[in-house]
Amino acid sequence: MSDIFQLKESEQRFRALFENNPDLVLFQDRESVIIDANPAYLDVLEKSREEVVGRSFSEFLPPHLRGLFAQKLREAFEGHKVNFDVEVQFEGTNRAFVFAVTKVPLVVEGVITGVHAVMRDMTETHASHQVIREQAHKLSTIFESITDAFFLLDSQWRYTFVNSDVERLLGMKREDLLGRTMQEVFPEEQHGVFQERFQHAFQTKQAVHFQAYFERMKLWLEVKAFPSLEGLSVYFSDVTDKVRSQEELYRQNQDLQQFTYIVSHNLRAPLANALGLVDLLGSIDKHSPDYDEALHNLKASTLQLDTVLRDMNTILSIRDKQDVNEPERVPLVDVVQQARLNLEEALAQCHAEVILNIPPDLHVLGNRAYLYSIFFNLFSNSVKYRSEKRPLQITVTATGRPSQGVRVLFADNGSGFDTDKAGPDIFRLYKRFHTAQAGRGMGLYLVKTHVETMGGKIDVSSTVDQGTQFILNLR
Repeated sequence: MSDIFQLKESEQRFRALFENNPDLVLFQDRESVIIDANPAYLDVLEKSREEVVGRSFSEFLPPHLRGLFAQKLREAFEGHKVNFDVEVQFEGTNRAFVFAVTKVPLVVEGVITGVHAVMRDMTETHASHQVIREQAHKLSTIFESITDAFFLLDSQWRYTFVNSDVERLLGMKREDLLGRTMQEVFPEEQHGVFQERFQHAFQTKQAVHFQAYFERMKLWLEVKAFPSLEGLSVYFSDVTDKVRSQEELYRQNQDLQQFTYIVSHNLRAPLANALGLVDLLGSIDKHSPDYDEALHNLKASTLQLDTVLRDMNTILSIRDKQDVNEPERVPLVDVVQQARLNLEEALAQCHAEVILNIPPDLHVLGNRAYLYSIFFNLFSNSVKYRSEKRPLQITVTATGRPSQGVRVLFADNGSGFDTDKAGPDIFRLYKRFHTAQAGRGMGLYLVKTHVETMGGKIDVSSTVDQGTQFILNLR
């Protein structure tokens, strides 16, 4: 008696769930015939139970969906729980629904006796998602139309959106960025200016605007970052040409100052002397000793003027990049050896030891003549300003660094000079720090000019009576 009661109670609970379920529920046999249907399904079809039960479910489906539902029913009768989404407008109705459909086989004593089909109405949710997708598409279209590169970082520094200009400027695909943190993608910038400024924007909730050099792509970027509750909106653009133009303008201004110095000092004195001597020659006897002396002095002044004018022409030729071939891959060791051999006699006279640590396959992208001039002047300076207390030793060490060019260390144990005292004059034209040896102060100026013309950088450190070290970063 108790078992019968429990069975009836179980059936009533199931029936109550079936009848009152807000989802559409059907029970079908293997041929898709509807054995039972709940009121929610009947309401959508606007039919009675008698009009539905005993008929094939496919009769109420539009033709293009009958194959899909038949396939899913077969899968359920194979013992699988089946889930899929579909948009349906039942035959004879005026409204379309988006359903999340679940088909669950009913197993009795190991045999599948039928399949329950539960169809949950997801129309409003689908419509909301569609609105979100459309809005996201509109935003994406707007962001893609922005002339700047643009990306979004969330509060965890993860990239959540990048436009196509980001891909172009960074040389990366968006799938390599999205979902990853800035630290994962650019570990070399972890303590760099970009992270520092972005961190400042995050912490202060204030926008930042700055320019910085992006080492990986060799670009100068102008960056604007705007914080929000969600994270950071970042706009940036390539301003490399602008920065280089400014640097070139700065160099030209420096040249102008140099030329002003040349005109006011190096040209004025010999020119004034020459003019005075010309006047003197016109007033004295050609056969007198004074005439020959004045003529000799006039020649010396003229030669001095010619030397200065030649220096100016050399400088202008370099700055204007005249008679310069396209950059080529030059074997570095060949150029250094050539410069050393052309000073071999001078090196031998001072018993100099030259140590070259340059890989034979290391190449520099640049101009062979400029590279030769650089090392010829450095070797020449080492010989000229050697120490009298010890034999001269020169070491040239070069290393190639992937994506960072070639680093050259040129060091000697010569007399050195006080870099703090020399200050910014180290590479300036006609600046000299040793008066005991003859020279015009052109060598280091030409070295720096050649290096920068080829897109490189040079630094120097020196200690009095210990030696001098030049660090060249070349392409």
